[in-house]
Amino acid sequence: MKKKAEIRKKMKLALKTFDSSDKNQQTQAIMAQFLASDIYQQAQTIAVFMPMTFEFDMTRLLSDTSKRIVIPKTLPQRKMIFTDYDKDALFLTPFGVRESKSDMPVMPDLIIVPGLAWTEDGYRVGYGGGYYDRYLADFTGETASFVYDFQIISTIERNKFDIPVRYIFKV
Repeated sequence: MKKKAEIRKKMKLALKTFDSSDKNQQTQAIMAQFLASDIYQQAQTIAVFMPMTFEFDMTRLLSDTSKRIVIPKTLPQRKMIFTDYDKDALFLTPFGVRESKSDMPVMPDLIIVPGLAWTEDGYRVGYGGGYYDRYLADFTGETASFVYDFQIISTIERNKFDIPVRYIFKV
C-alpha cells in the first residue's frame, strides 16, 4: 500500500500536467451530474473550497446565486470554520489559498470536500493538514467530492480519524 505522502506527490504532478481539454471536459461532466443530483437540489448552504490553479474548477458553484455559498477559513490548532463567500473580501493565506476576511461562522448543510485521491468508498488523501477530517468529525450534513478519472485509487492507508465522503461525483 502506497504511503499518503507518495500519493500526494504523484497526484499533485498528475493534476498540474492534466491536459486542459480533458480537464475541462471532465469538469463539465462532473458538474452537470452534481447540479442534477438530489443533494445539490436539497442543499441550501453549500461549502465550497477555494481551488488552487491545478485543482477542480469551482467557478460554476462560486457564482451560484441560488444557494448560500460558504468557504473554509483556517484557524489556529488546525481548526476550520466556513464563512460566507464574498469575492471582494478575500485574502491570500501563506498556503496560497484564498480565504474570507470574515470570522463569522456559517454551518453548511453540504460540504464539497477537496482532496488528491479517493477510494470508491469515499476515503481520501487530502493535503495532510487534517482540517477537513477534524471538521467532519462532528458534521451531520452531507459530503461530496468531485473526482477526475485518474484520482480513484484502490486502497489508502487509513487512520482512525479519517472520515470518508458520502458522495463521489466522477466521470
